[in-house]
Amino acid sequence: MKIIDVHAHLGYDYVFDEESTEENLLYYYDRYGVTGAIVQPFISRPYMEDTAAVHDRIHKFCQDNPGRFWGMASINPHFTQEDYWREAERCIKELGFVGIKITPIAHAVNPESKDGRYVFEVARELEVPVMVHTGNGVPFADPINLAYIAKDFNDVPIIIAHAGGGMHFQQALFVSKENSNVYLEPSWSSILNVKAALREIGPEKIMFSSDHAINVPVELAKYRTLIEDEKQLERVLSGTAVEVFNLSI
Repeated sequence: MKIIDVHAHLGYDYVFDEESTEENLLYYYDRYGVTGAIVQPFISRPYMEDTAAVHDRIHKFCQDNPGRFWGMASINPHFTQEDYWREAERCIKELGFVGIKITPIAHAVNPESKDGRYVFEVARELEVPVMVHTGNGVPFADPINLAYIAKDFNDVPIIIAHAGGGMHFQQALFVSKENSNVYLEPSWSSILNVKAALREIGPEKIMFSSDHAINVPVELAKYRTLIEDEKQLERVLSGTAVEVFNLSI
């Protein structure tokens, strides 16, 4: 059964003092049978040259492991629109990345703000999904901030990372139920919230993820405990991601 982790990190995070290396990703993915992953940067220093450098590192990792890994751009929305567009276009059109990420807690951005909404404009133009960190970092990271955006950009797939966390799960579930273009990525969510998401929106709108490769067996256990039907299980573990991100495995 194919397994795609839609939320993996590479590099050093200057906000949370965390690090993920190429060796770390390969070790845990090989150990637990993960087919591949969508890899995004940890939060770099807020300079465009640092942002571009970690994107280049991800691109090389993908090239070294063809057909197994895909990149996701993470660019501070407070860069000028010209700089933001230039790097986003480079990532998608030149490096072959498959999505864009917003991290409100680290980028200090409200998705509903002018700079936040520009990310969705860019994603629409480049025809890629947007993943938004939610949960820790409220009020900006409250999933309810995506309610109007989801309708205004109903042609842009939106992935609610962490499904709002424990305290804001209901908001994430509400936004996903109300909008066909909104999906949940429930890493770190309780098994009861994952169970509720499966019941309310179904496996077609849920994507497997770990956030940290060491977390893979924990996240896998939730779905293998809750889902008995193999087709539904594979839909969560890889099918939704393949469809939304248009992946070729």
